[in-house]
Amino acid sequence: MRLIFCVIALAFAVPPPGIAQRWEIGGLGGYGWYQNSTVSNSVAYNPALSAETGFLSRATLGVVFAENHYHHLGGEIRWLYQGGGPQIQLNHTTTSMRGYSNLITYDFVVYPVRSESGVRPYLAGGAGVKAYTASDSRFLSQQPTAGLAVLRPVTQAEPAISVGGGLKYLMTKHAQFRVDFRIYFTPTPNDVIRATGPSVLHGWLYELVPAAGFSYVF
Repeated sequence: MRLIFCVIALAFAVPPPGIAQRWEIGGLGGYGWYQNSTVSNSVAYNPALSAETGFLSRATLGVVFAENHYHHLGGEIRWLYQGGGPQIQLNHTTTSMRGYSNLITYDFVVYPVRSESGVRPYLAGGAGVKAYTASDSRFLSQQPTAGLAVLRPVTQAEPAISVGGGLKYLMTKHAQFRVDFRIYFTPTPNDVIRATGPSVLHGWLYELVPAAGFSYVF
């Protein structure tokens, strides 16, 4: 944890002489598509029984705060909120709950062109935390997939990895339009989606998030 704070502090350190400070704060909107994981049970069933587990794909909203002190390197702190709860799909049977997620990441941003350019493509990569929440407990006793896994109305935080890129277009001195694409990776929250008996959860959750927004540059 100390190492993470030290890295973030270094990224926001005072820039060297001759390079103007450039900060951004703005909003984002987009959509998140999940590539879900699976849960399987090969002990109690023959042949093995498996189901798809994960979260519903929904719209996302967020806020980004960025610093671009250097010509080719910057950093961003990003928060994203997304609606959509957990689900389990077994053949034609679906068990789901209402829910949402909150994501906070810090990304290092690399620009191939200098900061004076009005159009700046970039690559980004970093890490953070994603909290998954299931908020509906009405169907706890009515889960037809309970032989494999059950959904629980709890909140669980998991480490998140962020990779992607995008494009920033400086429309005026202080107004910037941006589009970007991120892929977020997290372990499947095994307390929200709880495997039962000898069942086992497999894989991570992958989420593809294209987004666009506007920033105030100062």
